[in-house]
Amino acid sequence: MKEIVLFTTSRTVDETVQRLGELGVVDIKEIKQPEGKIMEKRAEAVVRTKKAIAILQNFKNKKNKSTAGTNLNLDDPKRLVERVLRTTEIRKSCQKKLDTLTEQLSFYQTWGENTNLEDFGFLRGKGIYLRLYLVDKPQVQPLSKKYTLVSFPGHEGKVPIALISQSEAEKLKGKEEQLPELRFEEIQKQIKRKQRQLIEIEVFLKDKVGYLEALEDYWTILKDQLGIQHTLESMGDVGGKLKYLKGYIPKDTVNQFKKAAQQQNWGYAISEPEKPEDVPVYIKNPKWIEMINPVMKFIDIVPGYKEVDVSIYFLVAFALFFAMLVGDAGYGAIFLLIALLLRKKIPGQARLLIYVLSGATIIWGVLSGTYFGSEQIAAIPFLNNLIIPNIASFGVDNISFMMHLSFLIGAVHLTIAHLVRCAQFINSIKALSEVGWIALVWGLFLITEQLVLGKTMPDWGMWLFIAGALLVMLFSVESKSFLKSMLVSMANLPLSLISGFSDIVSYVRLFAVGMATAAVAASFNGMILPEGISSLGIVELIVAAIALALGHGLNIALALMAVMVHGIRLNMLEFAGHLGVQFSGEAYKPFKLLSSEVGGENEHSKTITTG
Repeated sequence: MKEIVLFTTSRTVDETVQRLGELGVVDIKEIKQPEGKIMEKRAEAVVRTKKAIAILQNFKNKKNKSTAGTNLNLDDPKRLVERVLRTTEIRKSCQKKLDTLTEQLSFYQTWGENTNLEDFGFLRGKGIYLRLYLVDKPQVQPLSKKYTLVSFPGHEGKVPIALISQSEAEKLKGKEEQLPELRFEEIQKQIKRKQRQLIEIEVFLKDKVGYLEALEDYWTILKDQLGIQHTLESMGDVGGKLKYLKGYIPKDTVNQFKKAAQQQNWGYAISEPEKPEDVPVYIKNPKWIEMINPVMKFIDIVPGYKEVDVSIYFLVAFALFFAMLVGDAGYGAIFLLIALLLRKKIPGQARLLIYVLSGATIIWGVLSGTYFGSEQIAAIPFLNNLIIPNIASFGVDNISFMMHLSFLIGAVHLTIAHLVRCAQFINSIKALSEVGWIALVWGLFLITEQLVLGKTMPDWGMWLFIAGALLVMLFSVESKSFLKSMLVSMANLPLSLISGFSDIVSYVRLFAVGMATAAVAASFNGMILPEGISSLGIVELIVAAIALALGHGLNIALALMAVMVHGIRLNMLEFAGHLGVQFSGEAYKPFKLLSSEVGGENEHSKTITTG
């Protein structure tokens, strides 16, 4: 990345910002905090328009409406936004009123449609007080002996009773029925009126769905206006006559920027960044590596500007970890089938990643003989010949080997991290400390095997610790004081060794979770089909199929959760920790006008005024 400072006059600043947005390569940093009523209004307009689009989009999806061929011109988008948003308020108000009216209507369903509310007031004026209750049937007889009651036919397990008294204070224990505010006929009229309003809202939204694309274009304009205003207000000012901004551009866009600056007569300075911690991170990988981007965006991490890009290492390791943690060829086939069926709806990078993860899972499942946790399928001669006994899920005792394999994968994974750091510091004595760490990793691997699996560490294993520790202590810290740097490294070494040991042991989760996935699948099969399918009738077969689908669906969900927890963790904590990556970076986000990406007007010509 290159740091730039751009100067322009106050008279041409609007045009400059517009051109910068069209150029779309400068990640602009605020010189002063943007604030002002114009910014607030533009931000509010963007939010409100987005809400209006969401309302129309939800209506279209709910009603399965198609807007193809109905993209209409829009003369007053601002008014349409307000009207669409207003429908939400009206709908809520209508629904709230309907709930109230329905509650009042239930009174008449209990006490009769002919109940006259005025009679209660008339009797009260004559000194007769009428109170209504709903009580359990066994309570009616005892209450009748103490009070003057009139009972009515039971309703929903309760008996409606009316207490007649000449004392206003006389009441029964329990909740008294509240009289409705409106008469029965009036409630029915208002319910019909509110239902009619809801239908009118549906008709209105149906009529406005055709303006969805026009509203989206309007939102794009508003978003661009907000970005321009934000840039204008965050620029520095010199005496009211000169404006300037700071930012960063990728090295491969410097010539593009210089050409635009020459055309627009901008003053600028381009230099190497002074503060690496402030520089945004611009990562550009080959397309086959970029398939991991959806995962990186999901966990929302970016390496620091001076840190190593872990994309390729993450991709390779994540595919292996995914395959081992899920470990079932049947599940992998389901993932692949879903990706193929939904290929038009899944974004390109995510779709390609699913293909790779599915393929890796199928390969591991075939080699381990795991097909929906069924030993019978794995026993088919052709499939059985493809199984590698040491990693088979059924029929062999391979726990020791699988733990050994997990530790070995961990040691190799961490070694790669230190090899990358060794290349990173190739012109520094720190490279020797990374060589030392590689020796320590393999020493820790051998001692892990001894402690966990009971394998005796070879005699030369101790020399890995001695040589590795010496290299780490002597060359980890660059300092003018050799003795001081060695003492610092020596003090840190014990905790680092303990951490390294726990990191290698952590990789055993690949075996443990993968084994659990296969075991749970086999358990579901055993519970649902204890004697196979040959003895089942058609109905029993259908029920068993549904139960199997639910059971394996739950197991797949648990396996995917395990991938998110363990597969990502081994990359982000253990591997990244040894690689020295702290993911402290901020992604490169250039100021770019959205309208410039689509080239202004598209094939549907529209007339839009921003108002």
